[in-house]
Amino acid sequence: MKLVDALVAQAKRRQRRERKITAMTIGALLFLIIIPLTIVYASLALNGVFGISLSLEPYNSTFGLALIAIGLFFAGWAVWAQWNIGKGTPVPIVSTQKLVIVGPYAYCRNPMTFGVLLYYLGLILTVNALSGVIIVFAIGALLSLYIKLVEEKELELRFGKEYVEYKKKTPYLIPHPRKGRFRT
Repeated sequence: MKLVDALVAQAKRRQRRERKITAMTIGALLFLIIIPLTIVYASLALNGVFGISLSLEPYNSTFGLALIAIGLFFAGWAVWAQWNIGKGTPVPIVSTQKLVIVGPYAYCRNPMTFGVLLYYLGLILTVNALSGVIIVFAIGALLSLYIKLVEEKELELRFGKEYVEYKKKTPYLIPHPRKGRFRT
């Protein structure tokens, strides 16, 4: 697959700090502001068209804010681990130089995706946008498709047996704290 090969070649290049910061800024704008705002506005518009809402008041706001906090925590922790331990970023064109299997990555292989999806779901619950739940699940499915078809193959090519062993022992998306696994 050409995309996987291109990502592997890109990952082997030494990245300057400025390029990492630029990639992180663009990634943060996209995943923390642009995509969530698009989801919220599209969901509210669809709710208006179909006359539906998610009425779990007063619990939806409380639950939504909790999901936002947990999601941002996981996503932020994953970014921190990739930057400080992996010496890279979550952005594929400025990827990590080392395989990260500690911190949030000890609990699941994709803590950033887990965190971002919780963040989006929390936003949807907070604004009572029932149709947004479907949109968030569709985004989750697309992200999973990318991870399975591209990212996992790229990681296996770059990190070989170390990644394969990590993949066998660590859940895909839902964190699971097990004793004695890859922790520092």
